[in-house]
Amino acid sequence: MRYLILLCLLVPFHAFAETSLWKVSKAGSEIFIGGTIHVLSISDYPLPEEFEQAYQRADMIVFETDLAIMAQPEVQQQFLQRVIYRNGRTIEDYVRPQTYQILVDYVASTELRMEALKSFKPPLLMITLLMAELNRLGMADIGVDDYFNQKARVDGKVLGELESFQVELSVIEKMGKNHEDEMILSTIKEMKELSSVMHELKQAWRSGNLFLLEKIGISDMKVEYKDLYQLLLVNRNKAWMPKIEAFLKTPEIEFVLVGALHLVGSDGIISRLRAIGYKVERFKP
Repeated sequence: MRYLILLCLLVPFHAFAETSLWKVSKAGSEIFIGGTIHVLSISDYPLPEEFEQAYQRADMIVFETDLAIMAQPEVQQQFLQRVIYRNGRTIEDYVRPQTYQILVDYVASTELRMEALKSFKPPLLMITLLMAELNRLGMADIGVDDYFNQKARVDGKVLGELESFQVELSVIEKMGKNHEDEMILSTIKEMKELSSVMHELKQAWRSGNLFLLEKIGISDMKVEYKDLYQLLLVNRNKAWMPKIEAFLKTPEIEFVLVGALHLVGSDGIISRLRAIGYKVERFKP
């Protein structure tokens, strides 16, 4: 399974006529829902015009969680406490010897030091390896969420979130639990093809190809890692639906931005909204 895709989605094809942005409406009320990628390259900007126009029309910009709180030092410290081993334990204690050796060999090929990473649990280890490689490739610029968060704060837009930062931290902490070997081996394997994977991922996102996003991101997970699929997508989508429906009962227009994988498949937000009677259509300026 491609764990890196989960991070980049849970990431220039300007010629496409469509993108991952929908208008949801019922009884005269409407909101916009956009699928996002969390890391992009400078060359991926400007974003599709549809995103900019939805932003201009929206009274409130809604993210998965409060990004400003997530950036606070005390919250980052809470996160570290959850994703670092204690009492002298290290990642070596939780994976097979051959997996650990593969990890050591890979880290030796980078500018990172294994000694500094040994106490990291798999989610933090994966994030660290991913960001180091994205930086090396020049692909670690801000993603869609951060872009609109910064823009909205400057413009004085009202901000909202779908879940608390505590929920977000808990989800990240549980990623890969009881699948440590697979998570590490999959991550290292993907590093060798990260550039092409990101290219494929952004192509699917930019074109709004839900079928391809589902195939790339969740088809294998639904079969091989049912608990992870439930944790990352199904449970959160269910929890977000009442809040999204509440937005559709207000006179204001909300622009909801979530990781693109939350929109796809039978458990995705798009299918759920259509199933309960909302009109969901591609937003075309």
